[in-house]
Amino acid sequence: MSGKRAGGTSDAGGRDVCPAGSRYGYGVASIPLGCGGAHRGHGGDLPGDSVSGGRATGGRGTVTVRTTTWAGEDDRLDHLQGSVDAALCGEGHR
Repeated sequence: MSGKRAGGTSDAGGRDVCPAGSRYGYGVASIPLGCGGAHRGHGGDLPGDSVSGGRATGGRGTVTVRTTTWAGEDDRLDHLQGSVDAALCGEGHR
């Protein structure tokens, strides 16, 4: 996540779909965790389906959360990311 940006590229589209405080580049998002650190991965959406997850820093593990609803509207993305956060920050992962 500390590499240099290739000339002539733009990640503006990624900023529209990542939670506040996140970083996105080369298809990998770094999303802060409520317990400190971050998880890095690549989520995705299709009509009727959303996936989020990745590998957490600090040895907290890896998680994938899939929903059977599109998380791109209302507060559904917050709920999806909250599930990832709960799995990686829950008891035994602090």
